[in-house]
Order: sequence, then structure tokens, then C-alpha cells
Amino acid sequence: MTTYIEMSSEQSVDEMGGNQKLIGAAFGDPIYPAKIEASKDPRGILRYLITRGLDLEPLPGTRHEVARIAEIYPGTQTYFADAAREEAVKKLGQLRFLHIAAHSLLDEQFALDSAIALTFPEILRPGEDNGLLQVWEIFEQIRLDVDLVVLSACESGLGKEMGGEGLIGLTRAFQYAGARSVVASLWKISDRTTAEFMVRFYRHLKEGLSKDEALRATQMEFIRGPIQVTNDKGERVEFDASAPYYWAAFQIYGDWQ
Repeated sequence: MTTYIEMSSEQSVDEMGGNQKLIGAAFGDPIYPAKIEASKDPRGILRYLITRGLDLEPLPGTRHEVARIAEIYPGTQTYFADAAREEAVKKLGQLRFLHIAAHSLLDEQFALDSAIALTFPEILRPGEDNGLLQVWEIFEQIRLDVDLVVLSACESGLGKEMGGEGLIGLTRAFQYAGARSVVASLWKISDRTTAEFMVRFYRHLKEGLSKDEALRATQMEFIRGPIQVTNDKGERVEFDASAPYYWAAFQIYGDWQ
């Protein structure tokens, strides 16, 4: 049984190892404020981040993306809208995969401030999570036992080269937190085509392909195209996604098997 929005404690048997644990957790369609009001942003955090390039446009396609992935892997815990909060990510432990479809912020000046933007609280209060799962928080507060983390977000695979430390960013942070593999993007990606890309990627994993083979198979399908995507009316339409922009952004880091 696939769980939608409700954050129950239902467990499923892991198909890979036979252990009793959650198959996966998937986050999508987070809530972003249409307008930033000073009274709801007393510390000016959101207004500051918007000036740094944070995009707050809604991502309705991510709901379809996550729901279809959950259909491929029954037993996946899904988090939409108000449930798609950073607190929920911090409570996760052992699972096969973690999928996050949201906006991301690449902070080229302060790498530890780069973040995945999940649902923002209505009012930002001191000491409470602000909806931005930042790199430093992942390093300090998240401990996972997860085979695969997929960051379905723009530029989630980028970071800053720091002397003696290498590239610091979201991928490195999730690896430190316990992910054996991370799939992330190298540039700004299309919401609609990315949803289809991810669904096909997970379908190939379900068929038994290794992570790198599943990624390659998905890329080849885009090249050979056309593919079908969901438009604003919820209709499935054909689309030519053979250009590298649509399929080459996603790379795998860590264990490729």
C-alpha cells in the first residue's frame, strides 16, 4: 500500500536485502509563499535568499513525479504540500531511497548555506526550521542508512571547491549523512521533462538495472524520443527531449551499482 501525505509508520520489506524497513521516502509539491510579508519573515531570511537567486515558483509537476514513483515502489512514504517539510527529512533513518523534488539554492559564496527548499512555515520563528534544508544542517543533523538519494532539483550537484576538503555541496552532505549514492543535477532543469526522467529511472531500477545502467537507459530513451510529458491541463503529450539539456544534467555520485 502506498501512503500519500499522511506520515504513518507503515513498514515494507526491502526488495534488495529482505530487511524489514521503509522502502523509500519521497517529497514533492512543497508550499512556497506567493508573497513575502515582513511580518511573516521577521529575520528577513526569505527576502535575503530571493536576492541570492532562490526561486519560489510552484512546482505542481513534482506531485505527479512523486506519486508515479510511489506507484512503482509500493510502500513508499510520500510527503506533499504541508507535509513536505525539512523536519520530516530529519526524522528519517533506514530506507532504500530518498527522493526530493523541489527547488534548490546554490550559494556560490557560502557553500554550507546551499539548500533544498521544502515547505516554508507560515511564520518564521527564531529557533524553528525555516523550510530550507541547508548543507550545514545535513552535515550536523541528519543521519541516514540509505542506498540512494535523488535530488530532483536545479543545480543540486554543484558546490564550491574548498581547499583540503574538495567540493562542498548537497551531494557531499548527503553522502556524509549516510547515502551510498546520490543522483543530482548540474544545471537548471525542466519541471515536466524531469518528472518523466525520474519515473523512467525508477522503473529501470525496479527492473533490476544497476543505478548507472538505469540512468544510462533513461538517457537513451530521451535521445531516441519522443517522450510523453504531462502538460498544464494534466494531459499526456509528446515532446522532443533529445537535446542534452533535458537528459544530461543528472549524474550519479558514489556507489554506481
